[in-house]
Amino acid sequence: MTEALSAAYEHHVAGRLDAAVVLYGRILDAEPRNHAALHLLGLARIQQGDLDGATESMMLAAAVSPDNPSYRSNLGTALKAQGRFDLAEEAYRQALAIDPDHVDAMANLGGVLHATGRLAAAIACLERALPRAPDHAVTLINLGVALTDRGQLPRALTLLRRAVEVTTPAPGQPLGERGGEARWNLAVALLMAGDHAAGWPQFEARRHRPGHALARPPGMEWDGSDPAGLTLLVHSEQGRGDSVQFARFLAPLAVKGARVVLACQPELVRLLATAPGVDQVVSTGDPLPAYDAYCPLLSLPFRLGLGGPEEWPAPAPYLAPDPVLAAGFAARLAAAGGLRRVGVCWAGAPTNPVDGRRSLDPGLLAPLARFTGQVAFVSLQKGIRSAALPADLKAIDWTAELADYADTAALVSSLDLVVTVDTSIAHLAGALGRPVWLLNRYDGCWRWRKGSIDSPWYPGLVQLRQEEMGDWRAPLSRLTARLGAWLAAPSPSSTP
Repeated sequence: MTEALSAAYEHHVAGRLDAAVVLYGRILDAEPRNHAALHLLGLARIQQGDLDGATESMMLAAAVSPDNPSYRSNLGTALKAQGRFDLAEEAYRQALAIDPDHVDAMANLGGVLHATGRLAAAIACLERALPRAPDHAVTLINLGVALTDRGQLPRALTLLRRAVEVTTPAPGQPLGERGGEARWNLAVALLMAGDHAAGWPQFEARRHRPGHALARPPGMEWDGSDPAGLTLLVHSEQGRGDSVQFARFLAPLAVKGARVVLACQPELVRLLATAPGVDQVVSTGDPLPAYDAYCPLLSLPFRLGLGGPEEWPAPAPYLAPDPVLAAGFAARLAAAGGLRRVGVCWAGAPTNPVDGRRSLDPGLLAPLARFTGQVAFVSLQKGIRSAALPADLKAIDWTAELADYADTAALVSSLDLVVTVDTSIAHLAGALGRPVWLLNRYDGCWRWRKGSIDSPWYPGLVQLRQEEMGDWRAPLSRLTARLGAWLAAPSPSSTP
């Protein structure tokens, strides 16, 4: 390594990425085909989040030195980070064609196979990688995650605990990105296994994940000590469904003597003002009131020292609709005669990384049209996907009138049943105490637990889960059969 390249690399490994990028650039100005500088520049750009620049540098490095498997493998990593999974897979396979034992390429290929729905192939690939380097962090994490999704939780936990061990930094050193990822995925597996007491502490690793938006308001973060007499600012994070789900943990704070101020998404302010224990609710976009300490909403179970469901506050309903709005929707729905009223939601936010797996084509709901003489279907689908239900369902669509979640809650409270994919509507219906049937993807979120058909979060929730990755036939078949059985029950008040 030349003296100039060594100097740039020293900046790089010390985390001085801007300085390293400048020096790599100077080397390349003089030597445009310096493949080592191109490759290292690509790595630095990945760390900076400049994925387009990283991909360009990696492609050039691979072109100059086509027989270097690490260049191909790291090109795959840049492409994978961009979501260009087909090209990433090609790059990883090219690296393995050069070196069939290249563990980085094999481990990351397994991750791409998993991300594109080929779970069995991903596990097989990662199982080949593991004996080649038993303590390779990416292999341990990717295989642990894949086995978690497959439901093989004991072995997944073993692998992810080992991943935590091998990524634990030396005393005084910060937890790196890989260490945060290992701890986060261990948390997911523990929570999916129902071990909340062990899972909540590891769940704190979410704040180390790239792209995770965790607000850090001014002042001191609450550490779980006695909050009596303090004003605590609890702030939302992640999605709106998470805010609805974890709002139940505000009440124990109030019981301990805290004055609770909740900062949440603007569209949830009116609804979450009905949560027990809340003194004030503000929008995250508004100026914050005075407070003594703050706490992320999803950290409350950990900071409160709560374990599993037996230690949680009383289950739903813990949110309430506006009675006037609810009565208005009920009166309008009564015009449907004696029909059962079933809300339907088939898609979440398209920006969610798992949306392609959790949302379904509304055309697949066409078989429900056989029940239109017995059911008044009500669309709960807002946004760009709102007008896509099959016409034969003759669905009522008042979503244009739903300005926020308080409006939606009033409509949902007037329904007999909600059928939805895994999105905020499931949490809203559950928090209101309404029966909800969850059409769930095969690799469902940790909160629904693998192998369960019910949920400790919402007593009225029933899961209809895929039996194979991406295949909605089984859950939709069970939905049709279950809906028919429910409609055959003797009374419209029968519980679904």
